[in-house]
Amino acid sequence: MDAMKRSLYTLFVIACLCLLLSAKPVITSARSDSHKESGGETLVMPKQCHPGKTSTVAMGWRWQPHAHVRVYYLKNSFSAVEEGALTRAVNNWNNALREIDSGISFTIGGERESVSEENASVTVLRAVPKGKDRIGQIKLYSMSNGTASALLIISPAVTDLDALTSLMSHEIGHTLGLADCYECKRGTTTMAAFRSDNKGNDVFEPSECDRYVVASGYASEVREQAGVITVGRK
Repeated sequence: MDAMKRSLYTLFVIACLCLLLSAKPVITSARSDSHKESGGETLVMPKQCHPGKTSTVAMGWRWQPHAHVRVYYLKNSFSAVEEGALTRAVNNWNNALREIDSGISFTIGGERESVSEENASVTVLRAVPKGKDRIGQIKLYSMSNGTASALLIISPAVTDLDALTSLMSHEIGHTLGLADCYECKRGTTTMAAFRSDNKGNDVFEPSECDRYVVASGYASEVREQAGVITVGRK
């Protein structure tokens, strides 16, 4: 009987080991498209994402990992209703960033008298962007002391509230490492081109593809120097 019990126990252990060895990791969330394994984080591109068509690609500049970014509106640049439209884009990005567990978050700091130079800050203001047919421009700064900040310029021609939300979502995407995708189909990525000054790109929050590219960028933690990015119509 003892020999039989030992044989049955041995067979049971072998069966359990076979099940463990044959098991495969399962990705349960299409939103974040991430699966944490012992070796790190594996990111899988959603099937609908095609770079240059429905998805943008990554650029080097992005906030440092786990940054808490404050967004300021330069005094007398926007009405209360316009600030609400811009804040809507900030909130949409915050929701997406929580879903992909990025560690990045944005907080509205309200109005201020001058452009902020503090670390992890964005100052949004009304002015005429440089370049023909430009409706938005963002200047990204990385200083030698580790300070990073951004200046976001929105054309006075953009007055429609939905267009403001769309443009703000686009510009925040740049600060998170997303490049323009003017060849992408409108409605697929927040980084697509605008139709006109007050007709956005039909996207008011980051798409699944945008989330994937942001998550991939922070997984690699690539950092670059300062740059200037303009947004135009097409």
